[in-house]
Amino acid sequence: MPEYRSLDAVITMLAILATGAAYCPASEGILESADQCQEFDWPSHLSSDSSHAYVITTSGSTGSPKQTVVTRDGLNTVFTGLYARLRDHLPIGATWSQFHPLTFGYSVCEIIGCLLFRGTLQLIQRESPLTLDALASAVENETGQYVSCLTPSELNILVSDDQRPLPSHVILSGESAHRAPLAKVFSRDRVPVVVNTYAATETSGQVTVDIVSAERVEAIELGYVGHPLPGVDIRLCSPDGESIPRSDLRTEGEIQVSGPGIAAGYMNVAQDRERFVTEGRHRSFHTGDSGRWSDDGGLIVTGRSDRRVKLSGSWIALDAIERALTRAGLATEAAVAVEEFTIDEGATHVRLLIAAVPAAGDSRATAAAIRKRALEMIERPTMVRTVVLERMPRTGHGKIDLTAIAATAAAPTGPRPRGVVERVWSELLGDGVDPDANLFEHGVDSLGVVAAAQWLSQATGRTVSPTFIFDHPRINLQEQALAERPPVRTRAVPAGAANAPDAAARRRALRSRRFTESKSNRGADL
Repeated sequence: MPEYRSLDAVITMLAILATGAAYCPASEGILESADQCQEFDWPSHLSSDSSHAYVITTSGSTGSPKQTVVTRDGLNTVFTGLYARLRDHLPIGATWSQFHPLTFGYSVCEIIGCLLFRGTLQLIQRESPLTLDALASAVENETGQYVSCLTPSELNILVSDDQRPLPSHVILSGESAHRAPLAKVFSRDRVPVVVNTYAATETSGQVTVDIVSAERVEAIELGYVGHPLPGVDIRLCSPDGESIPRSDLRTEGEIQVSGPGIAAGYMNVAQDRERFVTEGRHRSFHTGDSGRWSDDGGLIVTGRSDRRVKLSGSWIALDAIERALTRAGLATEAAVAVEEFTIDEGATHVRLLIAAVPAAGDSRATAAAIRKRALEMIERPTMVRTVVLERMPRTGHGKIDLTAIAATAAAPTGPRPRGVVERVWSELLGDGVDPDANLFEHGVDSLGVVAAAQWLSQATGRTVSPTFIFDHPRINLQEQALAERPPVRTRAVPAGAANAPDAAARRRALRSRRFTESKSNRGADL
């Protein structure tokens, strides 16, 4: 069925489920292409009985998109559990917003959740870029109680305007709660009921539920997601395959979910075997998320394994940096990722990419403060590129789009660099680079020096070595010194010499020797 949201689409979805069939929301492009539709041929590793409810593709925010088969038993487990946990917290007969595309599993929570609590479903326009103006208008015009299912990033947009009214009830899912401005929500005169959940497409929706209170905002931001729904079993598994007992509050393990809420599996057999594991009659989904037990027996999600990276010899939790930047009041939203950049001749190095929407003040000063705070947490020289944005790029599902951030941040957004040298360093380090500041205080590491020397040589047409950067650790000093140097003259090269097999090796050896000598003589500068 087409992904386009309409009254007819909702009726069609419910009618398909009522017949015992399954549906698959798909883009118009897929529906128009018979070749692409062949990817939905039913795979042999999945049963073809009538237990299936829908096939939906994961958003790809935590890896490659995966076509997931959700079952009726799964939906029954999730929504029976949600009703048992929330019947004293969500109103009967309220208006519910239908805001998310049908290709996002969260839309099922909106539609079936509304029916479960005997509410009225209201289709809300979804702007692009996302502003939530239509939702704010609907809430303002509603005289009764109003329930909205939102991602934390969407709630951030809604709360960005202090004059906007908030729904009386908000259900959060789809992202870590630290991306929601919970402190601002609970500082309002009229505080909504906020339900935080941990969910996955592969578990038919919600796994845990927690009613947020003002006293526990910090715990929520640090990953507390509450207790499992009835019928849902959670196991924390150590790297050696052992279950971590609930009495162990310190050890982290992978979160594994089992029970009738687990999806039938992925359409792709290789992906299916990687995440869905059957041991005897026990079937579980390995989430790829890390967690630990809280002292009340609930679950703390500490992050995804791919959100913990090793840079400059230290393990860095990307979510922790995001939380620190928003809690410090430097940014209303922050997203941290790791990206590669070229050093020379195909060699690459990695750096931290921090994109942020500044809370207030000068963007360059904010970018500099963001870099300083991140380096304080890392505690050693690390290449950091900071980019200040007016708004975060988002997926069609309303989550922060980490993949698009690198493309959006391809060039600095602050004041235009005054010279070639400043432009090169802006490409390396992003916004907030002060021409008068010591670059090594900006986190530049040894391979960053090598990259900068190569980039400056290409941009200025003059020979720049790592030694030169150590001797001139400020942009304005480099500008002045390079202005006094004559450009490199092109020399005649004997035929075939440029392609000699050891030419590149000789150049690399010379650069390495110069860098090693300069590093030993100037270790204090690093």
